[in-house]
Amino acid sequence: MKKLLILAAIAAATMFAHGAGFGIYEASARGNAMGGAVVGDTHDATAAYHNPANLAFATNVMVSAGVTFINPYCDVEVNHRSQDRMNPGWFTVPTFYATIPLPFDFAFGWGNYTEYGLGTKYGSRWDLAADTRKTTMEQVTLNPNLAYKITDWWSVSAGIRGSYIRFLNHKKPFYGETFNVAIPVPPGSIPAEADLNSRLKGDDWDMGWNAAMTFKPTDDLSIGLVYRSMIRHKIKGNFDLNGTVATAPGGPLPGGIPLRQYHEHTYASAKLRLPESLTLGVNYNVTPRYRVGSAITYTRWSSLDKIDFKIGGGHGYTQKFDWQDTVRVGFGMEYDFLDWLSGRIGYTFDEDPTSKHHQSTMLPAGDRHIIGTGLGFKITENLTLDLGYNFIRMNNEHYFVTYAAGPNGEKNTKRMSCRNGFSHLVSATLSYSF
Repeated sequence: MKKLLILAAIAAATMFAHGAGFGIYEASARGNAMGGAVVGDTHDATAAYHNPANLAFATNVMVSAGVTFINPYCDVEVNHRSQDRMNPGWFTVPTFYATIPLPFDFAFGWGNYTEYGLGTKYGSRWDLAADTRKTTMEQVTLNPNLAYKITDWWSVSAGIRGSYIRFLNHKKPFYGETFNVAIPVPPGSIPAEADLNSRLKGDDWDMGWNAAMTFKPTDDLSIGLVYRSMIRHKIKGNFDLNGTVATAPGGPLPGGIPLRQYHEHTYASAKLRLPESLTLGVNYNVTPRYRVGSAITYTRWSSLDKIDFKIGGGHGYTQKFDWQDTVRVGFGMEYDFLDWLSGRIGYTFDEDPTSKHHQSTMLPAGDRHIIGTGLGFKITENLTLDLGYNFIRMNNEHYFVTYAAGPNGEKNTKRMSCRNGFSHLVSATLSYSF
């Protein structure tokens, strides 16, 4: 049964390689509401994420704390057969930022935020439970930055990004398949040969870096540029496989096959590259009360050309896939209705990097259209509260999922459709200037 363990583990680890674009860009309520179009003009401590070079223009110590709640869901079909809706519930993305002006036109900034993450949850006995049932990937970035104001219109910054990532995947290996005896299995039933549940869990710390600059050609025009490097994680953890299996190949019809309890526990590791990205943003003050902005982010998802991993006993496996580089474009505007009240709206188009022929159910694929809106409240001279809401509409897509169908290397492919894919995002950021 050691071979069964290894192949089931490989199938689970393959999940790690096939997720759709899993970037998280929701770093502040103001930025969310304006489609991320605050790169050129970030006037509070959230600049530590949006553009650390803007920290150099700070004149006061500032702190910002916030949270974004995310709820993704979609209707699912497998080989044109309707399934339970994919709905993992609400995810929480907290943030914290601080800015400290320093002598000689330097400034220090600190950011705690999330750059990557995903979460999916399907019915325990849906038709692709052999590929995945539930997947969660959580990541947090700890990002100190040092910014310098070269002139009144030009600043630069550099920082270190410490990244912690944790991954958890549950599935039912070989669910709906027969691999010991040729017995027809009705859709949605468990084969007599195996009733297994697997869990793959691991985490890792690693480092990257970032650099940024801001140009202010005029008092009303600001241009920002931010580069984030690749981070090379090596996830280490454990793989568990539990359930029942047939004691021998072949045998009588269901009910006569002897089963026994099966349990294995071993280590697992996988190398994962978080891609580099480059963001360009432009902001313009049309009037003292009316401001507009845009931002475009290029992400080199094609750098995830493969994932190498090991499962117990020195066994290795390389999973290749075909992702493409993507562009994310956002536009936003902001208007001060009153001295203490601002309104914001924005739109973002977020391109999906995955291939229809190299896909998994870990995160449904599809280009995303994001509409944002929000309000900013100046509660006191030093205290502000930003609120935001975003609605994400994901394009309907169908793609092919290949998974392990038996312990001797058998593969099966099914067509999965994701329709009516939506997400709700609710965010709030509280900022204080000392």
